[in-house]
Amino acid sequence: MVTLYINGTPVTVLSGTTLLEAAEQAGARIPTLCHAPELSAQTSCMVCVVEERSSGRLIPACSFRVTAPMDILTDSETVHEARRRILELLMSEHAGDCEAPCRRLCPAGLNIPLMLRYIARGEEEKAARLAAADLALPLTLGWVCHHPCEAGCRRKSHDESVAIREMHRYAAGQFLGGDKAYAPPEADSDKRAAVVGSGPAGLAAAWVLRSRGVPVHVFERDALPGGMLRHYPEEELPPGILDQELAAYTRAGIVFHCGTLIDAGSLSRLFQEYDAVVLACTIESDAAAGVQRAVEDKYPVRSVRSGKEAAMQALVKLEGAPSPEKPPYDSQLGRVDEAEIQDYMKNRVPQESLSRSRCPESPKEESGRCLHCDCHAPVSCKLRLYATRYGARPRAWRQSARPLVPGLKRDGRLLFDTGKCIKCGLCIEMAKKKGDLPGMAFSGRGFDTIVTVPFDAPLLEALARSSEACVAVCPTGALVFDDQEECSP
Repeated sequence: MVTLYINGTPVTVLSGTTLLEAAEQAGARIPTLCHAPELSAQTSCMVCVVEERSSGRLIPACSFRVTAPMDILTDSETVHEARRRILELLMSEHAGDCEAPCRRLCPAGLNIPLMLRYIARGEEEKAARLAAADLALPLTLGWVCHHPCEAGCRRKSHDESVAIREMHRYAAGQFLGGDKAYAPPEADSDKRAAVVGSGPAGLAAAWVLRSRGVPVHVFERDALPGGMLRHYPEEELPPGILDQELAAYTRAGIVFHCGTLIDAGSLSRLFQEYDAVVLACTIESDAAAGVQRAVEDKYPVRSVRSGKEAAMQALVKLEGAPSPEKPPYDSQLGRVDEAEIQDYMKNRVPQESLSRSRCPESPKEESGRCLHCDCHAPVSCKLRLYATRYGARPRAWRQSARPLVPGLKRDGRLLFDTGKCIKCGLCIEMAKKKGDLPGMAFSGRGFDTIVTVPFDAPLLEALARSSEACVAVCPTGALVFDDQEECSP
């Protein structure tokens, strides 16, 4: 038996126990990217390094075996800096997106690729619910949004961008009039909120609050809610579209008080009657100091973003929850030029979709044109999680030219995106353990090393027994099942 100290805590282990196992016994969690308990140590990622206090040296915890007393630090400043640099090195070779460029450009943050996959699979209700949650006004914005998202669509490098605006208009229109659309929460909060102003920012704030179970009352000085949305000409926003969406708000339990002017005096009364107040209009008053404000922009989708942000701030106050965490690390592939686009598109969409022109009048076919630039594992990806935790800087070690975009390998529902592979070796070892031939293997030398399928065998043939286990141990979104995707917030 050997006694050592982990962050000052004594722990006694068998001689030959790894530092990683000893740290777990001491209650210290050490990050790993190339470790799986059932497999031999790979020691390839080096994210698990810890510091020996006496010498200051850094040691890989997953493979170093304890044979003598030691004093180990798992979270020192030196360890944090080393892990940050290691993660930045790994990211320097990462040729993949955490989020699709179209979603990045959407001010309201609509998960566009996921919505398009729902529509393509005939799951319009899921698409409508997703669009409603992210856009708050998916039908109305389907007419008046200036669709900046389409500027980032990589499909246009091949022919034309996907008709994103028309797709969320279609999805919302399919279910907006039904009882399932904008359904109120099962239980109401005991806190109440007031929103002053019913333009797109105010409506978005009201919807976010209501979707979290908060009873919401909206106060509007005009005879009808909608603010700037009431001033679009009929050819841009057909009559009845906005009213149809507002009727869904009412069914969800949002109460509108139209023809009600809120001034400095009445605002003070709102603070007394409601637990939170969101201002989506201009009121200059000392009573409004520090209140959550939503700003109406000339572009409605930007107003929606402001309303959502104000509502989230109000929820922090109402629910006593901590402030929103910093945004997760966002790996960005960047522009895919004409020389790369053909390789990039390989296996991302069916061959017939590559030759299909923009066709918004056929929603399933149009949604099928999406190249799905996003990641299937944006939540569980350990590389993204640790890059966020340790403050990895994008492109800290990247040379002038990023790695060329590799093609996506697909076999049935199994996908292998080599651009997101960190060469940890876990899938190789798992395939060996399960007895798969040919399995997976390293190919090349040095920086040119990649993980591949020997002899160009089909993926499901190479991983006949181990595909599910390989997907489970993959620390990134490199090896995934097409129908088992995650939805990032």
